Amino acid sequence: MHHKQEILEKLTGIQSSRKSYYHELNLVVDEMKKKNSQLEVINRLTKIKIDADWSEVSAYLAEQLSRLIPFDLFALTLVEGTALSAYLAERNGADWRFRTLTQPLKRGESVSTSELDRLFQTEHPGCHVTSVALQSRLNKTFGFITLLHREQPLDDGEHLLLFQQIAEHVGVSVENILLFKDVSEKVQIEARLIQSAKLAAIGEMAAGVAHELNSPLTAILGNVQLLLRETHTEPQRQMLQDVFQCSVRCKKIIQNLLTFSRQEEYQFERLFINDLVDVVLGLIGYQLTVSGISITKRLAEEPLAVRGSRHQIEQIIINLLLNARDALHGVSTPEIVIETFRQETDDGVYVGMSVRDNGAGIEAEHLPQIFHPFFTTKEQTKGTGLGLSVSLGIAESHGGTLTAESVRGEYSTFTLLLPIYTSEESADESQTGACR
Repeated sequence: MHHKQEILEKLTGIQSSRKSYYHELNLVVDEMKKKNSQLEVINRLTKIKIDADWSEVSAYLAEQLSRLIPFDLFALTLVEGTALSAYLAERNGADWRFRTLTQPLKRGESVSTSELDRLFQTEHPGCHVTSVALQSRLNKTFGFITLLHREQPLDDGEHLLLFQQIAEHVGVSVENILLFKDVSEKVQIEARLIQSAKLAAIGEMAAGVAHELNSPLTAILGNVQLLLRETHTEPQRQMLQDVFQCSVRCKKIIQNLLTFSRQEEYQFERLFINDLVDVVLGLIGYQLTVSGISITKRLAEEPLAVRGSRHQIEQIIINLLLNARDALHGVSTPEIVIETFRQETDDGVYVGMSVRDNGAGIEAEHLPQIFHPFFTTKEQTKGTGLGLSVSLGIAESHGGTLTAESVRGEYSTFTLLLPIYTSEESADESQTGACR
């Protein structure tokens, strides 16, 4: 009976047809599962948090893509103004490890996928790189997503096609985040402008208060001097002497405040950097010390002179010291080190002044932006983002520069370099004055 059944199946092909049918059915089911998984991932790609930072976005994209396409590193790259910023994510056990690469760009310069691939191959020699552009609704490229493989990947056209399709959905999500950040930044800039106006009003009020205080201080100083002439017994004379010294100090602070707030044509003159540091510390040093900050001065022994505007250079020093104070909030042993020095470079000889703090530090990705107007890492009510931008402009107008060096969580150092004022220049000016 079984022998007859076997002969019949061979003659009719019923059994083989059944096997073929089930095989095809399994293939269709597997394909449907794969498509369903792809649709599920694509759906998740549209649910990126709109207020997430770019490292979080990169990790989320990498996590979702790893469900569909094998890779070793993932990168989300954005064209941000005059910089190309790449946010790399690499699997580290159950988590993702992050790194940021930045590449300066000329204004208006475009980047192609091939140029980006070469950049990644330079950073990761031996890796095989595949990049796809992210395009806006106006077909403008604003970024890229990139897969890096340490070994030659299989020539799978299906994965490449899927990666390109995913890039379209990622582009929509990333563009929405960019629009949200742009709107948020404009709102913050408006708030900072309002804050700047309030600070300017407070400055004018302070100048008025300083004028008002000058009159009673003059009376106090005059009367104390008269009492000192007539008092020769202790401890009364010592107490009057203390009143006199404190009154002189108050008057000096008020004079410095009035000079600093006065709007006038800035006159360039010979200035000694150590004197400028002392004047500024006399103006705001008390604010720093009552905040528990230890101030260390390492001033050059030789007299280092520059040619510039006293009030403008003092403004730079004030901005740097106030920024250092803010960076030290919450530090157990806050310290500011002020140093002056002579520095020779290929461009000439400069007078240097640096302010170093052991505070919060600055993120590496923020360093290229800190001198941009209205960029700030402070809370909205604590900064306008204009201090460093104004300071850099003043330094450059004096033929110098202002630079920053920082490690997050360790320190920040801001260095002002101004051309040294030589004795030859002084002689030339004296000769010119004599001729006049």
